[in-house]
Amino acid sequence: MEAKFILSKNKVLEQYNRLKELGIKVSYSYKTNREVGNVLQDNAKDCYFSVHDIEEIDMIKNKDKIFFFVVALTEETIELIINKGIRNFVVDNEEDLNFLLNYIKDNKIIINLILRMKFQEHIISSGKYFLYGMESRKINDIISKIKDNKYIDKIGVHIHRKSQNASEWEIKQELIDSLTSESLERINLINLGGGIPIKYKTYQSGILDYILKKIIETSNWLAEYNIETFIEPGRFIAGPSVILNTEINLIVDNVIILNTSIYNCALDSMITNIRMEVGGELNEKDDEKEGGENMGKYYMIKGNSPTRDDIFRYKVKLRNPKRGDKIVFLNAGAYNYTTDFCSFKKLKTEIVD
Repeated sequence: MEAKFILSKNKVLEQYNRLKELGIKVSYSYKTNREVGNVLQDNAKDCYFSVHDIEEIDMIKNKDKIFFFVVALTEETIELIINKGIRNFVVDNEEDLNFLLNYIKDNKIIINLILRMKFQEHIISSGKYFLYGMESRKINDIISKIKDNKYIDKIGVHIHRKSQNASEWEIKQELIDSLTSESLERINLINLGGGIPIKYKTYQSGILDYILKKIIETSNWLAEYNIETFIEPGRFIAGPSVILNTEINLIVDNVIILNTSIYNCALDSMITNIRMEVGGELNEKDDEKEGGENMGKYYMIKGNSPTRDDIFRYKVKLRNPKRGDKIVFLNAGAYNYTTDFCSFKKLKTEIVD
């Protein structure tokens, strides 16, 4: 059996509708998993898409549903993007903003402009990670200057939220602290970004209801200003919608070697230190419940590349695994891209209902 992903259309729509039922609009982060995005295109006609690469524009049928994130604009790239029909732009720095404003003025093109704002500004430094966007003081100043620009229809604010965000959901208060009343009177939409956490072995989220409650609270407050609320899920929709089917190639002592590699399908595990759950894995108390006699053993699960860090899981309790058995990873749909390391090829995705 070749390793492959199994994508459930029903699960995609279940996750999508869970957010849509909050009364907000959804802009799926297309980079997270294109196959999931294509299911949404065909089955959720009111879904928007957050797109970061020019080549991905042609993959979205309805260009009116695209929020395009610009970086390092040039005459060549802006003309290409405009000619493809993009009119919703997300900008996170002043240089690109000024370039875009001059371009639409010179060419008399009307756009919707979304300004990316740094959130949680009490964090003194970015440390390991880059903080996208402009400070709220600058955002308010920009809105004041462009609020009457005849080439800008809707003005919005986008908030970048880190992946698997379990702590920073006091959104309403942050917005109150960040945006002036004058800005709120002119803004037409706010995109709350992504960051809604899902379950992994290394991350057990028990606060989803709390997070959704905070999103509703923010949406209701923004509605008082006639501001539309968007959410930008990637992992929340893509992760639970896909499983990864693999096969045991070899077992040496307590090490299981699979017929695929992290480098071929699960780089997210290495980059973010997220470890997927294994279908049917035992927990520490299973031996006690079932008598404690040979009911499970701990294994490391390794990929089939020659690198020492190609490890899906460091410690998984399984019952009598054998060569040729299937190992299924859950919540496997987010950032499941590949590399050409060791001539690896992208795994196939089988789409089921």
